[in-house]
Amino acid sequence: MSALRKLAAILSADIAGYSRLMGEDEEATVAALSRSRGVLRHAVESHGGRVLDAVGDSMLAEFASPVEALKCAVEAQDEMARLNAEVPEPRRMRYRIGVNLGDVMERDGTLYGDGVNVAARLQALAESGGIWLAGTVFDQVEGKVPLRFAPMGEQALKNIARPVRAYRVATAASPGTDRSVLAMPGGPTIAVLPFANMDGDPAQEYFSDGVTEDIITELSRFHDLHVLARNTTFQFKGQAVDVPSLGRRLGARYVLEGSVRRAGASVRIAAQLVSVESGAHVWAERYDHDLTDIFAVQDHITAEVVGAMTGMSGALQRAEREAAERKCPGRLEAYDLVLRATAMPAGSKESYRAMRRLLERAIALDPRYARARQEYAWLTLRGWAHHQDDALPFEHLFASAMRSVELDPADAFAHRTAAWGYFFDHQLDLFEREVALAFQLAPYTADVFAQLGMLVSFTGQWERGVQLVTKAQALNAQSAGGFFHTTLFYDHYLKGEYAKALEIIRQHPRQQQLETLLKYVMAFGQLRERTKAAEYWARCAAQVPAFSADWLRENVFRRWNFTAADTEKFLEGCARAAT
Repeated sequence: MSALRKLAAILSADIAGYSRLMGEDEEATVAALSRSRGVLRHAVESHGGRVLDAVGDSMLAEFASPVEALKCAVEAQDEMARLNAEVPEPRRMRYRIGVNLGDVMERDGTLYGDGVNVAARLQALAESGGIWLAGTVFDQVEGKVPLRFAPMGEQALKNIARPVRAYRVATAASPGTDRSVLAMPGGPTIAVLPFANMDGDPAQEYFSDGVTEDIITELSRFHDLHVLARNTTFQFKGQAVDVPSLGRRLGARYVLEGSVRRAGASVRIAAQLVSVESGAHVWAERYDHDLTDIFAVQDHITAEVVGAMTGMSGALQRAEREAAERKCPGRLEAYDLVLRATAMPAGSKESYRAMRRLLERAIALDPRYARARQEYAWLTLRGWAHHQDDALPFEHLFASAMRSVELDPADAFAHRTAAWGYFFDHQLDLFEREVALAFQLAPYTADVFAQLGMLVSFTGQWERGVQLVTKAQALNAQSAGGFFHTTLFYDHYLKGEYAKALEIIRQHPRQQQLETLLKYVMAFGQLRERTKAAEYWARCAAQVPAFSADWLRENVFRRWNFTAADTEKFLEGCARAAT
């Protein structure tokens, strides 16, 4: 039979976290999958579609109309949300759906071509309970369905020649970021202990710490795992610990420990994964490689660990190769400079300048090294925001942030940094796009939720922002830190709860930061404690000679995108400091 070419709307769907669900309870998962398939199949048929394939947890369907394909997706997600309301959170079945309109070729009842592949790639980008559309679908459905769409920009999809314009659909199952994003991790928990520095040279601690942090970052990409944050495990650095006992103390099912020995151009890394329940080694390996292979070793360790924990080793081997190719710098010296920079204590202008010089050297060695670009953009954007550095023009910082995403669109921290760039450039639609992508790529990373949740609240979305930073605090209180305290301070302040606001800011980790001192001025001003308010006003003026209400309006409140009404409320507290 000859092949038939046609234009069709393709719907691709799968179950998020299916491997975890099967690992926990195969019989219950198979029964739930049967119900879920029935929901999706009924929606396809009721909207004039045709199921083409249904293997495992995935399903592929064809429609003549993109409007009907979208209606089918929304109906299926809404029905699944209703069913899930009766099921405990860890056992809920949630579809991820992608819809594309494109040219396909049909032979013997099977469809081929980019029209199908794009739908599958968009489905992989969608969050649990979410729907992503190609721009070709959006152009046909806009104004024809009562739905809200969030532009997600052009997506570079694997094995697709050109970037694809994408949109995210708000449904009852995914009404923005608040419901799906706020879910806490439900998969097996792993604690990665700081890898021991076997060189005997304290000056090399930054390298073994950097290797450990990279492995934590790579493990965090897998949505079916809960990886404890760096701050949680690094408090045990250098201590002799009983691994199973420590794992139980941390609430982890597995513990990864290891060591690093660097000798000239070679490195030896040993790693072992320990089951907390049995105390037995689930997996162990030793690697002797050239330093140039350090990224392949890190990703191989990640793949082996996740494979041992979830049984997904086949897919992980492919992901391992892609990750190593994506993040490997052209010059190893650039990686070393980045590790030295990120190991430095932050906060002072002196350390800021030293970190910036190291990152600039790394970029000069390898302009295409995405990690160096991202760390540089993140450092300098925060330096600009907190008035540590006025020498670099904002346009330069913004370009650096955008370049980091271009070089590695799979890096959640690059999207986090781009979100900050768009925020300070007052492009709030694009800010929201980058926020959504960062949350999707790092669903359980406290830093990302805290850093972006604070900015979300500053745009006037206080309830949503508080929810996001509260999740960050629950994931890791140390990582949430000042972002959590700042958000709650402003939230209490705007509610007129000035005593609570004052108590919150007293817990802020950076008491001498200009913005922290300003919060004391505002709170004491509203509480009519004039002497204390004036004291903190003087301390602000000591840092910024031009400090005044006008300076605050332009350089703090407008810069940080506060609404006009919120700004006036803040300035009211400052005015009362002098009355």
